[in-house]
This record gives sequence, structure tokens and C-alpha cells, in this order.
Amino acid sequence: MSAAGPDIPPMKEYKSAQYEFNDEQNRQISGLADAMVVVASLMQLLGLAFVVLCALAVTSVVQSGGGYGPPIGLGAAALLCLCIGFWTGGSASSFRKIVETKNEDIWHLMNALGQLQNMYGLLRTIILGSLVLSVIALTLIGVSLSGR
Repeated sequence: MSAAGPDIPPMKEYKSAQYEFNDEQNRQISGLADAMVVVASLMQLLGLAFVVLCALAVTSVVQSGGGYGPPIGLGAAALLCLCIGFWTGGSASSFRKIVETKNEDIWHLMNALGQLQNMYGLLRTIILGSLVLSVIALTLIGVSLSGR
């Protein structure tokens, strides 16, 4: 007596029917990805230049015993440029994969948008912080000028 049931065919791999961009849309996305790669590379190069300048400024400050303001500013600029460069590069890579892959366009699009959201979130924070610091600086200048 066999307890085995009827033969069940193996489960097929299921892929959702995702949206696939057409050739014209792929050309436009490809152009965007190309431009983003150039910007990412230039931002990374600029970030590395700021790293070198920061290291030189730190060396100068250590030797002279001066203020650490300029090296801190150069380090912040390096960090900002490198972050923007790597996030833009990651986003460009995802946009490129939209063009190169099949049945994964939406996944790559969402990944690219997530990278851009991170970058613009950082920029928003920096801009708001700069505005707050500007208001504080203007207030301090106004108070010092009125006290004379």
C-alpha cells in the first residue's frame, strides 16, 4: 500500500509583471545615468582634493599651533563632496541597471530614488543648518554693532 499522493508538478518561479520601460524611455534614463556618473566622479575628485587640503591644513596647524577652523571646514567640505559623489554614483548605477536589466525596472528605479532621497535629505539639513547659523551670526553682529 502506497501512502504517496498524486504527483504534484514542481513550483515554477514566480516573477511579478513589473513595468518595463520602452526604448525611448531607456535612452532618456541612460542619458541621465551618464550625466550622473560624470557629476559623481567630479564630486568624488573634489572630495579627495579637499581631503588633501585638509591634511595639509592640519599639518600646518599642528606645526604652528594655530586655530583648527580651516581644517575643520575643509574636512566638512570633503565629507559633503564624498557623500554626494557616492550617493549620486549609486543612484546612477541603479538608473543604468534599469536600462540593462529586464523585469527589474521598478526595483532599480526605487533604489535610485532612495539614493537621491538620502542625498537631498543631507543637503536639506545642511541648508537649514546654514540658515540658522546665518541668523545667529547676523543677530550677534547686530548686537555688537548696537552696543558701540
